[in-house]
Amino acid sequence: MKKVFAWILVLTLVVGMAAMASAMTMTLGHFGKSPDTGDPLGTAAQAFADKLSELSGGALTVDVRGDSVLGNAKEMIEQTQQGLIEACLVSQGTLDKFDIRYAFVTAPYMFSGYDQAYAVVDGPFAQWVNDGTLEAAGLHNIGAWDYGFRMLTNSVREVKTPEDVKGLLIRTPSEVQKVACFEALGATVQPLAFSELLPALKQGTFDGQENPIATIVSFKMWEVNQKYVSLTRHTWESVNLTVNNDWWMGLTAEEQGWVTEANEYAKGVMRGMIQEAEAYYVSVLEENGVTVTTVDLALFKAMMGPAWAAVSEYAGDTDGSMLQTFLEIVDSTNP
Repeated sequence: MKKVFAWILVLTLVVGMAAMASAMTMTLGHFGKSPDTGDPLGTAAQAFADKLSELSGGALTVDVRGDSVLGNAKEMIEQTQQGLIEACLVSQGTLDKFDIRYAFVTAPYMFSGYDQAYAVVDGPFAQWVNDGTLEAAGLHNIGAWDYGFRMLTNSVREVKTPEDVKGLLIRTPSEVQKVACFEALGATVQPLAFSELLPALKQGTFDGQENPIATIVSFKMWEVNQKYVSLTRHTWESVNLTVNNDWWMGLTAEEQGWVTEANEYAKGVMRGMIQEAEAYYVSVLEENGVTVTTVDLALFKAMMGPAWAAVSEYAGDTDGSMLQTFLEIVDSTNP
């Protein structure tokens, strides 16, 4: 009987050690806040981790590293590229350094709303860029989640039409898509680091700025003279679950299936939260005395020819063929 128990003990240890040896941890870096803050990115990243562990029975686990503890987006994508970490969540503005076609996703006024943006990045755009360009750089994009549309704020007047933007001094990031958008609308545009934005707005150095509505509310921009918010929805972008390509190719088909399914689940979580949060944030702005204005997007889109040309130039699209392809992709998804 003792021998039987001994063999059972040995077998248990062997099985346990084998399970430990086969378990794999995926380190996932991102810049969002922790889930307990209600941040959609942090919540979705943890949802991805939980779902992957569930699907794999613990064979694939995720070490989620948020709050930019692994560095900024550029640093995280480089770590992923080098295989120092397995994955990161970064925007199209980061991915376009490896495949310039991602620059067109954030060109202004490409999408009529969330549904069309999702249809483009999940469908024909994903097919267009699925030609090995990212993989040649050591990366593989599992899929686009969400980060929302960007809106315009200012301290001078209610912006209802493109004409209302003319003459305003607007702060943007240094990205060509944002700069070109507001130059096309007749604003004076000056890039500035976000860390310097609030003091500049308080001092009246700028009339306005643009950011996702969550950022506008989180930083209480009505306290720095931003009395008017226009739902211009001028640019949409998302975070993308991007992994090291060698790591991805080293997974079995079953393991890749788990990651893909967990990605779909987390994508749904974040997209739902982004849209629900937008309505909530509008109510918060109005409760704090901010004038929130819905605009006719078609009027603004009609002004974007020069901005699209600037994005095309940035992309090295000398004959305009890439821009034309992207516009055809967008048109194919029109509601």
